[in-house]
Amino acid sequence: MLSRVADNLYWMSRFVERAESITRMVEVTKDTYLESGREINDDEFWHSTLNALCAVEIFEADKIVKVDEFLLFSKDWSNSIRNCIFSARENARMVRDQLSDEIWIELNNLYLFFLDDDAQKVFNNRPSHFFLKVIRFSLVFQGLVDATVHHDEGWRFISIGKYLERADQTSRILDTLSLKYGESSRTDLISVLRSCSALSAYRRQFRGELSLRNVASFLLFSQDFPRSIRFAIRRIDSNLHEISGVPRGNFSNEAERLIGSVLAMVNFTDIDTLMASGLHQSIDDLQTKLIDVGQRIFEAYVLLPFENENIGQQRAAQSFVQQQ
Repeated sequence: MLSRVADNLYWMSRFVERAESITRMVEVTKDTYLESGREINDDEFWHSTLNALCAVEIFEADKIVKVDEFLLFSKDWSNSIRNCIFSARENARMVRDQLSDEIWIELNNLYLFFLDDDAQKVFNNRPSHFFLKVIRFSLVFQGLVDATVHHDEGWRFISIGKYLERADQTSRILDTLSLKYGESSRTDLISVLRSCSALSAYRRQFRGELSLRNVASFLLFSQDFPRSIRFAIRRIDSNLHEISGVPRGNFSNEAERLIGSVLAMVNFTDIDTLMASGLHQSIDDLQTKLIDVGQRIFEAYVLLPFENENIGQQRAAQSFVQQQ
C-alpha cells in the first residue's frame, strides 16, 4: 500500500473518532451544567474540559464567547468538531477509491451539514438533535468501515487511527477529574462515564460502587470494554503486527516496540500504584507515549527512507546538545 494512502486512511479515522469524542464531552458537560442548578461561572465550569483538550489559550484568543460553540464550531481551533469533519472529509477525498460509496455519502452529508451552517442552526434550536446526529454519524461510519471495506492493510490503518485516537481521548476525559477545582463529586464521575458511553458497562462490573479509583480503573484497565485504554492499546498492537507480519512479542520497527512497551506497562500496572503516583501525572505520561507511538507509525510507514535518516540525525544532534 502507498504510504500516502495509509496516512490518509489513518487520519480520516482519527478525525472521525475525535469528532465523536469531543461531541460527547460537550454534550455531557452542557447537560451537567444545566442540571446542576448552581450559580457558577461558565469559564470555571468548562475549565477542566478546556485544559484536558489543551484549548485554553486558543479559546481565549478566539472571537467566539461561548465555550460550547467554540469547541463545536471554531474555525481557528484545529480540533473543533467542524474542523475535524472537514479534515476527515478531505483525507477521505484523497483516497476515494479505497472507500465504499456508503462511507463517502455519510461523510459528505455531514460535511455539507456543517458547510451550509445548518449545524449551527440545529444546535441553537435543538442541541440534543445536533449531538445525536454527529454521534450517530460516527457509529454508522465505523459500522460501514467494518462491513464494506476489505479487511486488508488499509482497513488496519483505519483501525489503528481509531484506537490510537480513542485511547488518547479516553485519557483526556478521565483527566478532567484531576483538573477539577476540588475533589470529584458523584456527578463528575457519572459525567466522565457518560462521556465515554461507559455508564451502563461500569454499573455491570462495579454494581453501584462509584468512586474515583473504580472509574479510573475501569477506563484504564478494563479488558473487555471497547473504549478502555487497555482495550485500545491491545488493538493497536495487534494491527501493527498484522501489517508487518511479525509475531506479537517481537518487533520490526520502533512503533511496534513502543506500543508493546505501553501495553506491557498497562498490563502490569495496578490502579493503586497509578493513584499513588498521581492520576494527572500518570495520564500525562501515557499521553506522551501515545503521541510518540503516532509519530513512530508516521516514520515507519509514511516517511521515505532518506527523510527518516534526516530525522535520526536531528534526534542525535538534539541528544548531544542535551548531554552538553
